[in-house]
Amino acid sequence: MSNPENPNTFNTFLTPEDYHYLYRITAGPTPLRENCGTLCDSVCCRPGPRNDLGIYLFPGEEVMFTRRENWLHWEAQDPAEQLFPASWPNPVYFVRCNGSCPREARPLACRFFPLAPHLQQDGRLLLIYETLDLPYQCPLIATGQPLQKKFIQTVNTAWLLMLKDQRIRDFVEEESRDREARGIPLQVLPVI
Repeated sequence: MSNPENPNTFNTFLTPEDYHYLYRITAGPTPLRENCGTLCDSVCCRPGPRNDLGIYLFPGEEVMFTRRENWLHWEAQDPAEQLFPASWPNPVYFVRCNGSCPREARPLACRFFPLAPHLQQDGRLLLIYETLDLPYQCPLIATGQPLQKKFIQTVNTAWLLMLKDQRIRDFVEEESRDREARGIPLQVLPVI
């Protein structure tokens, strides 16, 4: 298992123990004190009008699920077809929620939203508001509403551990370079 307290400890892949740790530390902190889903009718938790909205699990994160969850629909996809780095295993898992998940079981991408990691050229991690072209508008991103400090700190801690997995680091570096190449402005959140 990785040592999350020592950021200089590298391992090649996140272990099941790492994922259990990540799920434990991200179980409580939320973007706002109240349920942010009340601002948008939980639009990011629904499968969309064409039943095609969902998220990708990180490599190895599938260990946190049985694949028999009645609230998730699973798709195994080819990482190359989805433009993931060559280091990503085949298949990658795309999951869609039916709109009603047990909060303690939601995937990491859901726990981190609306934040995303951005690696600067020097390797320094920034937390930014998500820059993906989403089919809905997140009020937290649109308004820049202040997020709870504990949430930001927890997401930062989680990403510091996740970036030790070279596959995840490859993905974040590619996304970061793409944002820079396209000149996408970044809304950086301070990690205090």
